[in-house]
Amino acid sequence: MSIINQTLRALDARDKPAQPQGALPLRPVATARRRRAVWGAAGAGLLLAAVAGAWWASRPQATEVAAPAAAPVAVAAAPAPRAADDLPETTVAPALPTIPAPQVASPAPQAAAPTVPAAVAPSPGVAVERDKPPAPVAAAAAPSIQKHDIPLSPEAAAEANYRKAVALLQKDRAPQAQPLLEEALILHPGHVAARQTLVAVLVESGRLADAEGVLRTGRQVSPDHAWFALSLAKLQAARGDPAAAAATLQGGLGARGVDAEYHALLAAVLVQLEKHGDAARHYRAALALRPDEARWWVGLGMALAAQGNAQEARAAYRRALESGTLPDSLANFVHAALQAR
Repeated sequence: MSIINQTLRALDARDKPAQPQGALPLRPVATARRRRAVWGAAGAGLLLAAVAGAWWASRPQATEVAAPAAAPVAVAAAPAPRAADDLPETTVAPALPTIPAPQVASPAPQAAAPTVPAAVAPSPGVAVERDKPPAPVAAAAAPSIQKHDIPLSPEAAAEANYRKAVALLQKDRAPQAQPLLEEALILHPGHVAARQTLVAVLVESGRLADAEGVLRTGRQVSPDHAWFALSLAKLQAARGDPAAAAATLQGGLGARGVDAEYHALLAAVLVQLEKHGDAARHYRAALALRPDEARWWVGLGMALAAQGNAQEARAAYRRALESGTLPDSLANFVHAALQAR
């Protein structure tokens, strides 16, 4: 798996941008001269093994209350008045005039007219509501929609560039992704994930000096992230400068994210610098976190032996062999060290 893919997987496995975990792998580069014959192959092999570790969402229709159709009402014909002779005699008060009976012409006999329903007249004084056409409503003016481009904040623009770059890297298009990552860091230098990814792109393409520059800036901008110190120290150790690597690592010990691998790399470069007491202390710190790492038991054995603690050194070597995971070069060294008197 390429360095870029390892980095993307590591970044995808945690919240963005969260504190870095792990570091980028580097290709082993033969470094460091032999300071002592007894540490020759084993010391170099141990440092190279440490340096090359793993990097990494309707209107209520007026229900036309069909006013119930008025029930048909039969209008009865007014009865014809009787002749005056038929009326009984009555005593009429002198003060009241006699009201003559209306004269009604007798119609010619004809067939009885059918009863015709008449509309019910409204009672006087009662207002009758009738469906009136709704008052014309003035057409509402169409709302005017104006689009304004809201500029992104530098942080948001950097994140957008980072995501575009990741999409390109997943398509194996690193050359197109690199300028996007660089622009993201110009907009927001503290974008940790963009910086880590750019370092991976540069290391993958062999531009190690450029990668070191990006990491140094990362240490200045985000000094609380131990990842930058760890990755820079790996590049320095790989090019044969253990002193610079040790200084870088010691300067980042107070940052968050210092883990077992961090202590182990510092111990390995301290062995190269023949600072065995400090090396043993950092190996013990690394093994307290990852006790099954055989290479670190070998490193501890070497540091102890250099201090004259032969018995403790042999115990560390045996612990390394018991794991069964040592590479042949280190296994051969351990067997030889155990057979020596």
